[in-house]
Order: sequence, then structure tokens, then C-alpha cells
Amino acid sequence: MPPLHPLHTQVSSALQTRHTIPVNPQWLNTFLTSRGPNPPPLPALVSTAHFRVLASDITTSITPTCGTEAFPQGINDVNVKERQLEASVIVQVLDVIDVSSSKWSQIEAIERVERGEEIRGREVIRTVNGIDDDEGAAATNTASNSSATNSNNNSASKKLSTGPHKLLIQDSKGTKVFAFELEKIPNIAISHSAGATLPAAVRNQAAATNTLVADDPGMFIGCKMLLRPGTLIRRGLAMLTPDKCVVMGGKVDAWDKRWKDERKQRLKALLAEENEAGRG
Repeated sequence: MPPLHPLHTQVSSALQTRHTIPVNPQWLNTFLTSRGPNPPPLPALVSTAHFRVLASDITTSITPTCGTEAFPQGINDVNVKERQLEASVIVQVLDVIDVSSSKWSQIEAIERVERGEEIRGREVIRTVNGIDDDEGAAATNTASNSSATNSNNNSASKKLSTGPHKLLIQDSKGTKVFAFELEKIPNIAISHSAGATLPAAVRNQAAATNTLVADDPGMFIGCKMLLRPGTLIRRGLAMLTPDKCVVMGGKVDAWDKRWKDERKQRLKALLAEENEAGRG
């Protein structure tokens, strides 16, 4: 490993103190080196590093400083009735399932959008040329999300699943665990139209006017969450409650796109399995 960047200690300490992120030293060193010989001021540097972590695979960007900052060994053992996390553990969401509504109703919601019977998203965002760095992307995403939230909060909420939700989460060591939303947690939700392909007329109009139609808000795949000490693990299932689970945000674009592309077919497959089991 090359010598650490002169700002490595300061940025690493800030990420740990402000965001509870034990960043991987090699990952951070590569990031700092990529900023060139004249990096931005420290606050901007920390903000960009935080944004990059939330958009990354934490198995490469985060390294626990102690064993308790990851899932304990044997966490998936269903024979262990109950245990608690000893320290904060950052995880990323690999899958999220709405268990409050039937598979068929979720498929119907997607197909209504694809037939043009329902509009997906109510925000029209004009693309901005020349924004290609993380600070610009973060500012654009923040402004867009704020505008979408303030413009029609009630309408947006009707387009989101209410839960409870079942999630597949993964810690920085790669250990995967299923989790269940025991109580409603802010920002854990799925857009009813997630996975729908917009009608050709809408796509053509957006392309012709150099605009984007924003999705209804919802949880992205790759989203990071902080599980606080005391989080219950019951028979291999993490129990999520608002006092122990904090949604940090973030998104891994490739994962999120693949999840949405495959969502409709996965729902159909799960529905077929349920019907087959019912006949059996």
C-alpha cells in the first residue's frame, strides 16, 4: 500500500466522528489521491468522501475497526433464539420486499404505469450539462429530492408501500442477513411503480426536451443503514425498529437498475410459486 495521503487521518477521523463510518484506509487513500495535488477544503472533501461511501459497495469502502462493528459469527443460526448487536453496524440493502400487499397487486401497479394509465413520478427535471463530479451530483440529488418532497407530499406518500418490509442486508464483511421492519421506519418504502418501463411517448418527449421524469421516491438498492447497539437478532432475523435503525441513504446504480429491471419478473415467479404451493 502506498504512503497515506497527508489528509488521510483528518478525513478518516471526520467520517468516523460525524457519520460513524470506519472507512477502509486503502479505499480512502485512493479517493484522496484522485482529488489531485490541490484538493478542495476539508469540509468539502469530507462531504464528497461521505457521498462516495454511500454510493459504493461497503465491502470495499468500509473496514470495521473492531470485530463488533460487523455481524457476529453465526448470526444466521436459527437455533439461537435471541442476541443483540454489541456495537453499531453499517449495512447495505440488497433487496426489499413489501409484505403488506399481494404480489399480484404489485404486478398490477407496475403494468398500469406501463400501459400509460398512471403517471410515474411528478417531477420534471431539466438536465444540467457540465455537472460530472460528486459535489454537483450530491447537490442535484438533494435539490431534486427536496423539490419532490415539498411539491406534493401527500401524492407521493400514496405511491409508496407502507410496510412492513422484509429486507436482505449485508455488512462490510459480506455477511448477508434478512431483516424485518418490526415498526415503521422513515425512508424504508418501495415505489409502487418501481420496475415499470415508462410508455414510449413519455420517454420520447423527455428525450426531445432534454428532461428527465423523476421516479416516485422510495428506497434504492445499495442504500446504507446504521444498526445501533442493542439491535435484536431473533433466530437469524434482524428486527428493525426506529430507535435502533437509521437510514443513511445512498444508492449503487448498477444494483438498483438490475433490481428494478428484474422486479416484475421476480414478482411473477414468486406468485407462481405461491399458486403452485396452494395447489399442492
